Amino acid sequence: MAKRYIHCRLSEHGIVGAKLCLVVFLPPDSEERGSHIFVPGHQLCVVILHLPPLFQFSAMKPTISLSLATLGTILAHAQYPSALPDVAPAAAKLPADSTDAEVSLLEPETVQVTDEVIANLVDSNETAEYADLFAFADSTISTPAARKRDLLRRSSSCKTAPGDILWPSDLVWGIFDLLTGNALDDIVPLGSVCYPESEFENYDKAKCEEVMASWSKDALHYNDPGSAMFPIYSGMTCLPKANATASDTCTLGGYSKLSLEVRSVAQIQLAVNFARTLNLRLIIRNTGHDYNGRSIGKGALSLWTHNLKDIIYIKNYKDSYYSGPVFHVGAGVQGFELLQAGEKYGVSVTTGICPTVGIAGGYITGGGHSPLMQLFGMGADQVVSMNVVTASGRFITVTPKLNSDLYWAMLGGGGGTFGIVTSVVMKVHPKIPVTASVFNFTTSPTVSDVTFWKGVRAFWDEMPKYNAAKTYSFFQMMNMANVGVPGGGYAFNMVPFFATNKTVDEFNALTKPFFDTLKSLGIPYQIETKYYDSVYPAFQATFAPQDQAIGSTSGTPGNRMLPSKNWEEETLSNQTFDAIKHTVDNTIVTLMYHQMSQNPSQIINSVNPAFRTEGGMVVAVNGVNDLSPRGLADAGEKMTNVIMKPLRDATPNGGTYGNEADISEPGWQQSFWGTNYDRLVSIKKKWDPTGLFYVYRGVGSEGWVVEDGDRGVQTQDGKLCRV
Repeated sequence: MAKRYIHCRLSEHGIVGAKLCLVVFLPPDSEERGSHIFVPGHQLCVVILHLPPLFQFSAMKPTISLSLATLGTILAHAQYPSALPDVAPAAAKLPADSTDAEVSLLEPETVQVTDEVIANLVDSNETAEYADLFAFADSTISTPAARKRDLLRRSSSCKTAPGDILWPSDLVWGIFDLLTGNALDDIVPLGSVCYPESEFENYDKAKCEEVMASWSKDALHYNDPGSAMFPIYSGMTCLPKANATASDTCTLGGYSKLSLEVRSVAQIQLAVNFARTLNLRLIIRNTGHDYNGRSIGKGALSLWTHNLKDIIYIKNYKDSYYSGPVFHVGAGVQGFELLQAGEKYGVSVTTGICPTVGIAGGYITGGGHSPLMQLFGMGADQVVSMNVVTASGRFITVTPKLNSDLYWAMLGGGGGTFGIVTSVVMKVHPKIPVTASVFNFTTSPTVSDVTFWKGVRAFWDEMPKYNAAKTYSFFQMMNMANVGVPGGGYAFNMVPFFATNKTVDEFNALTKPFFDTLKSLGIPYQIETKYYDSVYPAFQATFAPQDQAIGSTSGTPGNRMLPSKNWEEETLSNQTFDAIKHTVDNTIVTLMYHQMSQNPSQIINSVNPAFRTEGGMVVAVNGVNDLSPRGLADAGEKMTNVIMKPLRDATPNGGTYGNEADISEPGWQQSFWGTNYDRLVSIKKKWDPTGLFYVYRGVGSEGWVVEDGDRGVQTQDGKLCRV
């Protein structure tokens, strides 16, 4: 981070600073008490020592009143250089077996903050006055400063933002940086290099061209500590563009303020305690794959867990819940890395269809559907143990037996809500073969719209059989007129049909009735089918190359899970299929899956119950052409009340996958969690009583709102305040 520190500090009086302060011009009724001044009505003692040059106003008379807001502004904006104390990182190195888990700690987890570490901060002359900022929630440290800060935190209706009285001075940020081993950095939007007049003063034409060329590639964003893959929710600030002028806007917007690059549990613990004590907004960011902007937040301290990359194979894991092979996986491991490890050790692993999504982030905590779910269950079903930093700052293990309520809640209850995952222990499965097939068909001069939909209906009618055969598919449907193709028409594109544990002959036999129907309808199709002896090469050939629309402002998603029973009764099946046709006609692309989870014999997590009974899922992508507040509001209205409503009407017992949801999903508590929601709220209150963790439309988020003004869509570009 930029190393600029403030000499002006008031920590002994509840303001986040330290020994030196400002000369303050006080009202006539102020009463001097030794080296302190007491200002009636403010309940604040101010040590008078000197005034930094920035604020020397010798002509001013001592009749200028001082308010806490004024003082906070001075503290927040004064930049008076000072040498930092000599402070070493605050951490202890523990043995790898210092755990209640059945597996040893990963290397980053052996570096922790303990009670002894906090005691050392208290005892050190250099850090004593800051120690309570980093203490655990159950700490017995009690100082006048700590009590006043706690009072300010409790009385605040909003999370602390830059300029607020509890916002740390640059000096205090600097000490936090030292205690975390210089892991703190300012967040700078990637596209800022394109703006000659931005507040970041980093214009670079060559770098701008590089950013523009890579903007739609997810690696650019997940390798950056603060970027948002879907910029509508950052307030669309600093979008890369050629020939930006002084009138073009590039500010921090809804991006987080600072990022902590996490490489140890100790860093997470210090950040959690610091944020809780000072009422800071805290963001947990792994790769940044989030369609609703939940990995950013204006004014926030962001914890970047992307670099926790350990993968350890354990062949003979055993506890009271599960016996068999597992991977012990760091929180930053991505899908493609886990798949590569599975290939190396000759096993199969469960991941999402996007290979760069972090496994231990929103994927497993949101439930996690997968091309292997029909064999092994949801992503969350794979987890036998997790290591977690809680809102108290404590590092714990959660399993079906240890802290079992938190285990239940975190596996399905959503990311960024209950705690910060540092690693997971996941089941792995025998190596399996896959036959993967890609095929497509379209309207044409010889294939009418009506005939096309008869072909799609033929696939729809076969989906229960495909689910029963333990297969999976992901396909796209488009009304070509909606994407500007002259003459319009329709297209069906199977991304792949993922026939797990099937030979090519078995796949052909399974799908023969469907393809025979296409032939009888006179619908020509192109098909390519290939057998793979394991999951990884099949995945790489089919799912991996898909465009994830990264960096785009041209569309927003919504989804609906379709219960298996919607195929069982003809009238309901017809209603559902008509709703899908309606969706295709009103979107730029409609994505669909045939999928059915192999549910465990005992459900011990909070995965949306709708996943347990589904036979398929629809993801609608609505086009956004007008990025004005009115245009965004109209697009949102269309998504919620035009596109998705027929699907909701046809699936009253269905649900919605929170990770790919309409940002304005009505009745989201029921849609995302069903009957699990009330228990999730109760567990949230138990483990996070001060509301440290917040994500938009997360469990317990009803009590908060981001005050972003009239944007037409909920962004993260505003203060986070209580409702």
